[in-house]
Amino acid sequence: MKLTKSLSIAISAISLSAFISSCSKNQVAAEADQLSINTLSATTGNVSALAFTVATANGFAQGTTGGAGGTAVTVTTAANFISQAQSSGAKIITVSGSLNLGSTPVSIASNKTIVGATTASSIIGNVKVDNVTNVIIQNLNISNPTGAGTGDAIEISGSTKVFVNKCNIFDGADGNLDIVRGADNVTVSWCRFYYSAVTTHQFSNLIGNGDNVTTDAGKLHVTLHHNWYDNGVNQRMPRVRFGYVHVYNNYYGSNNDSYNVGVGNNSHILVENNCFENQARLWSDARSSTSVAYQLTWTGNVLINSSYPTWATNYSSPFSRPYSYSPHTGSAIKTTVTLGAGNK
Repeated sequence: MKLTKSLSIAISAISLSAFISSCSKNQVAAEADQLSINTLSATTGNVSALAFTVATANGFAQGTTGGAGGTAVTVTTAANFISQAQSSGAKIITVSGSLNLGSTPVSIASNKTIVGATTASSIIGNVKVDNVTNVIIQNLNISNPTGAGTGDAIEISGSTKVFVNKCNIFDGADGNLDIVRGADNVTVSWCRFYYSAVTTHQFSNLIGNGDNVTTDAGKLHVTLHHNWYDNGVNQRMPRVRFGYVHVYNNYYGSNNDSYNVGVGNNSHILVENNCFENQARLWSDARSSTSVAYQLTWTGNVLINSSYPTWATNYSSPFSRPYSYSPHTGSAIKTTVTLGAGNK
């Protein structure tokens, strides 16, 4: 539908109401920030009414606004998506249909919101958020089965203030979503990670890309919450070097796991109120040497036919989290996350 330049997008609250009606009062209160409505104003272009609202960024990515207040456009071709995503200025880009980006990575410029129009909105290829700031990616199906570009479905490299929310991210030939090279203040929430077409290197989330990349020290502040590690994922849920990674309220239900959380060199990880079901090894010692420091804290998790590894020390003083959050209890996580995670 074509709208005039002066017309603002009216964001429907139907999907929000449906979600609230299906949730307990506790869920609604805990996730009020995740479901808050942002009204997006269009100043030019052809714009369709969004099926989804854009959530307020939380966790370490709090304050990320993406393209809010900027130009709003709808793209239906890969060429148009690439042009809009790489343009300057704040922009809200709605993806309609399925876009194949080809063999070349596509880098997203600063101050962009990329949001799917419907549950069918898809991007195939390598999406990069490379040395930019203030980017939101939401309600998309993103995959990279052929290993285009760096091989990841999404790579966040050297960027700050990045919020990835409500996406299906799957079949990344090198990884589903990696956060590397000094990236900082990133939140990944309510996403579903899995592998189906890709049957090797089923590694989901790498945080920090080298044991000797000491420039990562003091960076890689990442929040992972309400994500679903589903079938096919073998490891890296996440695998961490140097970073300060808050892993809370995630559901681990892969049928193919060799380990869930990789504890790497100088990593700082808080594993809080998650649910692990039928998982072989909750964490792995991924350090280059047992003499290398790490800080791993776990608390409030629910284990179903799973057990804590005995090699690790439960560190009593986790790093500070400069944001407010209201985690669900671990017993609520399987139902809550499988109901809400992914592009829906």
